[in-house]
Amino acid sequence: MTGIALAVLAVLLAWPAPSALARSAWVERAPRAGVVLWQALALAAVLAAVGAALAAPEEALRAWTGSVEFGAGLLLAAGLAAVLAGVIVVRLVWVTIRLGLRTRRRRARHAELLHLLDTADPDDLRMHVLTGPVPMAYCIPGRSQKVVVTDAALALLDAAEIDAVIEHERAHLRARHDLVLEAFTALHVSFPRFARSRAALDAVHRLLEMLADDAAAARVDPQTLSSALAKLGSTAESDAIQVRRARLQAGHPAHGQLAGAGAYLSAVAVLAVPTLVLVEPWLRAAMAAIGR
Repeated sequence: MTGIALAVLAVLLAWPAPSALARSAWVERAPRAGVVLWQALALAAVLAAVGAALAAPEEALRAWTGSVEFGAGLLLAAGLAAVLAGVIVVRLVWVTIRLGLRTRRRRARHAELLHLLDTADPDDLRMHVLTGPVPMAYCIPGRSQKVVVTDAALALLDAAEIDAVIEHERAHLRARHDLVLEAFTALHVSFPRFARSRAALDAVHRLLEMLADDAAAARVDPQTLSSALAKLGSTAESDAIQVRRARLQAGHPAHGQLAGAGAYLSAVAVLAVPTLVLVEPWLRAAMAAIGR
């Protein structure tokens, strides 16, 4: 049955598939294509869930009665399908709106605190400086974009490394990577706990960091950025930092283009194959049954 197959596919795309893809190092050779593949995977999971909700009532009616004809039974099946699909869509929209509002309130509070605690040189408008023992740098996206660096980081990095770190954070702001991560977070929260994996969020976050590295490396010396990452990287992030540093030192190897092509083709396949193999035959059979 198409409804059951789509439901199983939705669970696979939301849980085992992300876990397997997150362990595939080849995706990180082409981070932009990798993000597209992750987006396709998430979209396919949602479409499969909606498709399962739409197909299951009609298939159950056809299995129960042996045929589907216009009447009370078909209207009931269509209404149930609309309700099931609507619950999925409404939940996704609600989670997205709620997450967006919370995120923007949190950023506003952060910006207010930053205005009070900022110790930056007023002549250097590139960044805001916070007093703190941990060397770190991050950005605050939105209408009032900010790059924040702790004074511990300024004491640890030289001038060229500070420039590289600022370019990295600016790359996040220019590309609005926060919106990409926000969308994945909404999809993650929308799925039931038993049918979701955090692997997608973690993997997309790593790929976005690599994209910002690549953008910064086009404006500053990649080796300088690599050095800054080594100094700022925590023990918990040591493996991820080492991978990012290795990419910067290797430049843009040729096999990255092959990985990118593979990721783009996989993104097309994960969206097209379920439609051609499952959805299109079901639609054809449903329309034929109604037309009899």
